[in-house]
Amino acid sequence: MGVATRPAERYSAPTTARRGAEGAVLAVLAFTVVLIAGLALRVWHLDISPGWQWDEAVYLRVGLSVQHGVLQQHPVYGSPWEPFLYQPPLYFVMLAHWFGLIGASMYHARLLGVIATAVMFLLLFRLLSRLHGSRAALFAIVPIVFDGWLLYIQRASYIENVLMVIIVAAMLLYQRALVRPTWYNFALAGAAIGGAAAFKQTGIYVLLAVLLTWLIVRRSHRGHFVMLAVALAVIAIYVVAMIRMYDLPGHPWFINQSVVQVRRVLGLKHSGGTLTSPTKLLHLLAAQYKYFIPSFVVAIASLLVAVRRLLQCYGARNWLPASGNALLFSWLASGVVVFGVSSLKFPQYFALILVPAYCFLWTELWNSDWPGIWRNAVPIVATLAGIASLLLALRAFQSNTLEQVQQYADTKIPPSAIVVTEETVGDLIQQRWCAVEAANSCLHGATYAITWQTYLQSSFTQGNPAFHELMHGARSITSFTGPIGTATIWILKGTSS
Repeated sequence: MGVATRPAERYSAPTTARRGAEGAVLAVLAFTVVLIAGLALRVWHLDISPGWQWDEAVYLRVGLSVQHGVLQQHPVYGSPWEPFLYQPPLYFVMLAHWFGLIGASMYHARLLGVIATAVMFLLLFRLLSRLHGSRAALFAIVPIVFDGWLLYIQRASYIENVLMVIIVAAMLLYQRALVRPTWYNFALAGAAIGGAAAFKQTGIYVLLAVLLTWLIVRRSHRGHFVMLAVALAVIAIYVVAMIRMYDLPGHPWFINQSVVQVRRVLGLKHSGGTLTSPTKLLHLLAAQYKYFIPSFVVAIASLLVAVRRLLQCYGARNWLPASGNALLFSWLASGVVVFGVSSLKFPQYFALILVPAYCFLWTELWNSDWPGIWRNAVPIVATLAGIASLLLALRAFQSNTLEQVQQYADTKIPPSAIVVTEETVGDLIQQRWCAVEAANSCLHGATYAITWQTYLQSSFTQGNPAFHELMHGARSITSFTGPIGTATIWILKGTSS
């Protein structure tokens, strides 16, 4: 005769499973509320604030050109025509179709970015749930959704807002391959990783992240080789296709423009608005982005936790201390290494580091031995600080300097005039223009200049000798100043008023 089972023993396993399922459902419902609130903050005053960012005007112009069947930006005066291939064209094709669907403007371009951000957060919550459970995912996602810097920069129409969807999808597919190590799952992950690099060159850092994860977990070697082969194949197919489509004899447009971007990533070439030292970063934070110091503090905390974990690995002489959170640790480490040595503009690329940094920090905190009351208080404080950062920034950044310049050029500068200016301004105006760093073609024809100055760049430091010759004796007409920068309109010597 068998031993009788007590009711508590008989029903403990089903009860635990049921409670776990109920907890997962509650976490999903809570995440839904958080996501809706986060999107509402991103859409709020989306058309007027913040003022247009550096590359938004360029991307808008290229998207409009693709809508009309030509991949180009505003033609530069005195320069031969060439397609715009500094960034892969996939985003601009998407943008052109989006414009055809709902309308073409800066606001509509930004709306696409917000929608992409929503998809990214859905995938990110799924990734964190698979790695650490739904409760941990909710704990981590709330301060990420409401981070001040992400709330601010994800309101701009940057390629990175769409790129992050592909990056997180690649991480999600790779995590599934680790759990279900079939060649098919690894191949899918490899295709997504290659797709991230094909969508934008900086997406290649995801490949480094999964390679570091492979080094830490040390399993499924055949699957990882399949993943690596597929990722490289996708990148190779993209490169070959682009060369065949856009590189003509004597005009290697794709190769030349891609080399410029690769050199920037490797730190061999600097662009305007580049952060080239830690002191410039501190100066930028204190001067222009002081509202986002809470985000900077959280990012530093993430880095310190990662360094602590790295030191533990060094002490153990193996990767075991990092194995419990290997994927997020590797994702953060690859972002810090790649973007730490690159010469790329600050605002949009910082988000590529912040998302994995926050995921790593908050999941580490969730799994820590801190008392529950203190552990739960920290993300709440970070969330409130993030919302406050956005509210302060929206008020401060309402002044749209670039839009003011555009309106002035449309009404006060003759349409036939030739203007020497920055690319950011040139893509907003209807007049012919040449860049300050290549002003030779404008030397004998330019009648106006529009200079641009921020905390990190100035037309007068970027301009070539021809620009300085043109500016000799120039007279300032008017100036527009905002938190993003100062634009000054000049009438050049010898030009009638």
